Amino acid sequence: MPREPLILPCAALACGILVAHFFYFTPADLLIPGLICVATAVLAFVLSAPVRARWAVICTACALFGVLMQVVHRQDRTPHLNVGNGGVALLSGCLVSPPDLSPGQERFTLELAPGADALVSADLKPGEKLRLAYGERVELPAKIRLPHDYQDPGEFDYAGYLAARHIYWRASTSAISDIRRLPGRCGSRALATVFSIRTWALGRLRALYPGDPHTRALLAATLLGETAGVERRWTNAFRITGTYHALVISGLHISIVAMALLFLLRVLYVPRLAALWAAVGVCWGYSLLAGFHAPAVRASAGFMLFVVAATMFRRTRTLNLLAFIGILYLTFDPSQLFDPSFQLSFLAVTLIAVFARPAMERFTVPLRTAVRRFDQRGYDPQVPPRAAQWRLELRLLAETVAAWTRLPEAAARRILVCLTILATFAADLAIISACVQFGLALPMIAYFHRVSITGISANIFVVPLLSLVVPLGFAAIITGSHWIAWTAKLLLQWSETIAAWHVHFEPAWRIASLPLWIAILFAFSLLVLAIAIRRWRRWTISALAASLAVFAVLCLQPWTPELHRGMLEVSAIDVNQGDSLFIGFPDGETMLVDAGGFPGMSRMTRKPNLDIGEDVVSFYLWSRRIHHLDYVVLTHGHSDHMGGLPAVLDNFRPNVLWISVEPETPEWRNVQKHAAADGVPIVSFNPDTPPFGIGGTRIRVLAPPLGYTPGAGAQNDDSLVLEITYGRRSVMLEGDAERPIEDDMLAAGELGPVTLLKVGHHGSKTSSSQEFLDAVQPQIAFISDGYMNLFHHPNKGVLKRLAQHHAAAFRTDEDGLLTFLTDGKRVEVKTFR
Repeated sequence: MPREPLILPCAALACGILVAHFFYFTPADLLIPGLICVATAVLAFVLSAPVRARWAVICTACALFGVLMQVVHRQDRTPHLNVGNGGVALLSGCLVSPPDLSPGQERFTLELAPGADALVSADLKPGEKLRLAYGERVELPAKIRLPHDYQDPGEFDYAGYLAARHIYWRASTSAISDIRRLPGRCGSRALATVFSIRTWALGRLRALYPGDPHTRALLAATLLGETAGVERRWTNAFRITGTYHALVISGLHISIVAMALLFLLRVLYVPRLAALWAAVGVCWGYSLLAGFHAPAVRASAGFMLFVVAATMFRRTRTLNLLAFIGILYLTFDPSQLFDPSFQLSFLAVTLIAVFARPAMERFTVPLRTAVRRFDQRGYDPQVPPRAAQWRLELRLLAETVAAWTRLPEAAARRILVCLTILATFAADLAIISACVQFGLALPMIAYFHRVSITGISANIFVVPLLSLVVPLGFAAIITGSHWIAWTAKLLLQWSETIAAWHVHFEPAWRIASLPLWIAILFAFSLLVLAIAIRRWRRWTISALAASLAVFAVLCLQPWTPELHRGMLEVSAIDVNQGDSLFIGFPDGETMLVDAGGFPGMSRMTRKPNLDIGEDVVSFYLWSRRIHHLDYVVLTHGHSDHMGGLPAVLDNFRPNVLWISVEPETPEWRNVQKHAAADGVPIVSFNPDTPPFGIGGTRIRVLAPPLGYTPGAGAQNDDSLVLEITYGRRSVMLEGDAERPIEDDMLAAGELGPVTLLKVGHHGSKTSSSQEFLDAVQPQIAFISDGYMNLFHHPNKGVLKRLAQHHAAAFRTDEDGLLTFLTDGKRVEVKTFR
C-alpha cells in the first residue's frame, strides 16, 4: 500500500478529464466501459487479485469517472438574449456582486437568470456615486456586447474566462439615473451579511487613507481581494520578482490568518482542538469576505481537512491531503483542471512537499531542533545526533562570543538562539522560494513568459513584511487606529521598495514559447528528481544536475523562431483599435511597425490595466518563439500606435528604433526613456533617406514630405509611410496618413501599383482617396481596426472604393490576425479565423 494512496486516483481522474476535454463523448459512450470496469473491480477484489492489478482497476475506474464528470458538467448550449450584438435591451435581475468603484465608472454583476450573468458598467459624472448592494433587484436599459478576445495565436481566452464564471454578456449604461431599483430581495442572506461587512471594511480603508488611493487600493487587494482600484504599474515590481502571490489573496493569507488566530487563542489558554476549529471557521469566513477566491477556498479546505485529521488523531501527509482536495475540486468542477490558478496552487504545494520539505529536514530542521531547550544540557540525548552536534557547536560559539564581548554567557546564548531562529526562518523561505520558482518554470513560461531569478531573495523580505501587513491591516480596520494604519502603510512601502530594488537585478530576457520536446524533457527531469529524493537518494545530485542543465537550455532558448525563410511576411496583429504589424524578411531578420495601444489614453483618468505591448503584441511574438527584434518602427506618436512600445522595447531589445517626426509629448519622452534604458538607438527617417535593402528587399520612405513641420502634439499626418519591394511584389504601409499626405505623395510622382496596401487610418474616410487608390491599384488591402469600435471604422465609402478597384479587403475586427506571404512571385493570405 503506497504511503499516499490518493495520488494515483487523483492523477487518473485528471487524465480522464483531460481526455474528455479533447475528445467528444456522450453518456451512452461510457455505459459499456463503465460496466466492464465495475465487473472487473468486483472480480479483482472477490478473487483477491494482486495489489498491482487492483490499483490498475481503481485507476481505470477513476479515469472513466473523470470522463463522466467532464461530460456531465459540459455546457453544450450558451445562453442567448433576444437582442443582437451591440443592441440595446432592458435588463432586470439580481445584483450578485457589489459595485467595484473605479474613477469615472462602476461595475457590478447582474444575474439575469440562474447561471446567466451580465457584467454591467455604469458611467459616473463627477461627484456621482452608485449605492447598490448585494441582493437588490434592479432594472436598466443597457447596450449589450458579447465578450470578445484578441484574435491572435497565444492570446488569453477572456470570453472563456468569463463563461467559466457564468458571465456571457457585457452591458453598459451611460447614466446611473437610468438604473431603477425593483421591489423585493434576492440572493442569500448570509452572503448579503458578508458583502455588507466587506463594504464596511472598504469604507474604513477609505477613511484611514484619505487622499492616498495607492495605499488604499493595495491594502484592499491584500486584505479583501478587491483589485478594481489597483493600477498595473503599482504591482509590476511584485510580478517581476515573483512576490505577487504575497500581495493578492492567496493560500498564504489563509495561513497568516490561521496562525495569528491560533497564536492569540493559545495565549488565552484555549484548548488546542477548540482553537483549531475556531481557526477553521475564521478561515472560511475570511475566504467569503475576500470574494471567495479559489486559492483562498482551496487553502481553507486543506486546513479544515488537516484539523479533521488532527481531531481523529490521524497523521496527515501533505501529498495525500492535496490529492484528496484535488479529487473533490475536480469532481464538482472539472474545468478547474484548466485554470492557471488551480494548476499553480497545486503545483506549488506539491513542490514544497516533494522538494522543499526534504531539503529543510536535512538543513534547517536539525538546527531548529538544536536550539529547543538550549539551556538544558540534559535534553541533549533526546535529540537526533546531528542536532546534538549543533547544540555543542552553538554552546562553544556562545562561550566565545561571551568572552569577546564580555556579555554574560546566558545573554550570549539567548542572542544566539534568536539569531539561529531568524536564520533558519530565512533559510526556509529561501529553500521554498527556490523550489517553487524552479519547479513552476514551465507554467510560468506558458502563461507569463517569465521566470524570476531574484524572487529567491525577494521572498525572504517581502513575504514577512506583507505577512505582518495582513493582521495589522485588519487591526486598523477594526479599531480605526491611525497609528496601526500608518504602520501597515510603512510595511507595505518597505515591501514595494525591496521588490523595486530587486527588479534592477532581474535578467532582461523573457522566455518565448517552448518547443514541446524541451517542455516534456524538463517535466520528466523533475519527476526523476522527485523519485530520486524519495527512493534513490544516492542519485539525487545527478538528477538535480540534469534538471539544472535542462533548465539552462530552457533559459538560453537555442531554438530558432518560427519564420518563413525565403519569403516576405507582413502580419497585421489584432490589437483592437490600433496598429501593429510584424514583418519577417526573407533572410530571417524581423521588424515590428507600431505596437498598438488604446486611443486617447492620455485623456483617460485611469490607465487600463491591460498593456497592449506586453499582453497582446509580445504574447503573439513569443508564441512564435521570437525573443529579439532587429528593427522597430514607430509611424507616429498617437497612443493607439505608440502605447505598447515601451513594453516591446523592454521585452525584445531591438537593434534600432526608426521614427519620422515626433513632437515632444510626455508619451514620447517615456518611449525615449525606455529606449535609452534598453540601449536602443533612435534614427529619424524622411523621403530624403535613400532607398536601402534588408534581407533581399528594397525599402523606400515615402512620407512625411521634406520640410514637413509637426504640430505641438502628435497628428495622423506625422506618419512614416514605407514601401517594401520583394521581387515583383510590393507592400505599402501607410500608418495613419490622411488625404493631405496622400496628395503630397501623388504630387511627388513616385507612387505605383502595389500588391498589398495597409490601409491608412484604420479605413477612415480621411484616407484612401479615389485618386490615391487609382495610383497604387492595390490587389490586397489590410485594415487594422477594433471590434465594434466607437469610430465606426472602416468607413463604408472606403470599402466601396476598394471594391471598385478589385482589392480583396481583410479586416482584423472580422478576421483576426492577417498574414501576407510572398516569395516575390506567388502571394498567399492567411487569417486567424
